[in-house]
Amino acid sequence: MSKNGFHGWIFQRISTIIITLYALTYLSLVISMQTYDYLTWTAMHDATWFKVYSTVTLLIVMANSLLAGWQIGTDYTQKVPVAGFGVIFHSFYTLVSIAMLVFGLYILWVL
Repeated sequence: MSKNGFHGWIFQRISTIIITLYALTYLSLVISMQTYDYLTWTAMHDATWFKVYSTVTLLIVMANSLLAGWQIGTDYTQKVPVAGFGVIFHSFYTLVSIAMLVFGLYILWVL
């Protein structure tokens, strides 16, 4: 099977829909709050369903980030006349994506 980017394109479209639905859910929860105090805010973020939904969305954001970095890297790093630039670029966005996932999970589940 040849790799023509179709699956990546489909994944990006589906992930964009999921991320948008998460943002709309989050906004609707914030707008529907009766009071804006610490207890209400922490109750919303402590609900297990919210943490699971946020975790799934965070995983999708990370996968989307990796795919976008790969697409940009394969398109543009070949044009940079510096030896090893592509490897450095791919390592950078991979580390940033992993750090985003680790810190996001830490914030969601530990703090």
